[in-house]
Amino acid sequence: MKNISDTEAYTLFDHVFSKTVRSLSAVVGLKRITQPFWNRWLASGVEPEVIFEFLDEVGTIDNWAGTAQAVVGRKEQQFLARRDQLEPAALVAELRQLSYLFHMAQWGCLPLNDQRRGLYRKARDYYFEAETLAFGAAFKRIGIAWAGQVTYANLHRQSHKAPLVILVHGIDGCKEEHLATELALHAAGFSTLVCDGPGQGEALMLDGIAWTADFPRFLNAAIDAAANEDGVDGSRVGFLGISIGGMWCIDAASGDPRVRAIFDLGAPLHTRKFPKLPFLIKTRLCQVTGARTDADVAAVLGQNNIEDPALLGRMTAHVRILHGERDRVVDTADKQWLLERLLEAGHPREASLRIIPGGDHCCTGHFDTVRDDAVDFFTRTLQPGR
Repeated sequence: MKNISDTEAYTLFDHVFSKTVRSLSAVVGLKRITQPFWNRWLASGVEPEVIFEFLDEVGTIDNWAGTAQAVVGRKEQQFLARRDQLEPAALVAELRQLSYLFHMAQWGCLPLNDQRRGLYRKARDYYFEAETLAFGAAFKRIGIAWAGQVTYANLHRQSHKAPLVILVHGIDGCKEEHLATELALHAAGFSTLVCDGPGQGEALMLDGIAWTADFPRFLNAAIDAAANEDGVDGSRVGFLGISIGGMWCIDAASGDPRVRAIFDLGAPLHTRKFPKLPFLIKTRLCQVTGARTDADVAAVLGQNNIEDPALLGRMTAHVRILHGERDRVVDTADKQWLLERLLEAGHPREASLRIIPGGDHCCTGHFDTVRDDAVDFFTRTLQPGR
């Protein structure tokens, strides 16, 4: 997007609210304004003092783009000055931390411009360096051919043919953001794949590939690509879907017998709530899809919908739903409806719902609980003999 106003999809309230947020950030501080996102960053292993130091220096939302690059650039120079003295384990840890700092820096830049692309490229490259150093040949960046183009994914594989868990993030994430979850699943014996599909992360920011309505079919292609790699059992696949990524996972699993398990973390049934969402989320959705007009946005919203009993009835995968009690994006009633439809389909597989007390959208403040539940779920549904 040229800027955050480059769409007709914003209401007068959105524009007023955006100015209010900017004013508030200057008065009460960026730490207060961005508090809903702290848990998401903490979940990825960034130390609290690092986050707060970063936010203190950035100062206000309007300063984010200009200041963030200087802040992370200084951190990078400090790292480069001492990297030759670091032991391998410490080097991996610092590379991972630096990758995530660059991710935080690009996340707060609203326009899709060269500055944001440069920050993301640093996050990607430091991630790649860290995982190559940590895992050697067990880590690989792979391409996924789709619609005449190629998008990319990060694969952590086992030394033997192991079940595959694919992490699918939402509209404002990137494949380098979920390393802590990848590592937990890999330690439990799974090969893991995290991809940036059309409209996501690298595909959008560096290659200009926007989302299309057949995104769930891209996920089927991702299975095809990963199944050709050593250490991957392409007949035993699980999806860990985050937010709208979970919706796309459910669609992709319908009719694909290779997908044996789905961990649904905050997946909506539809996107009809879009007009009520904050302007920041609207910005991301318009960037991801390329929608600019009200008509374009309405078309996109109509294409994101899994309220189809026939679609759900074709799915034979085990489904574990984790939902935050205080989720303001996805209603608890929607998750209960989904559970009922899965149970009435009559397939001999697990369908369960766990509501996390006090949990927000995607239960970001309960990341240890989420990871433990996911590891347990995939272990009992994907591992051979289970």
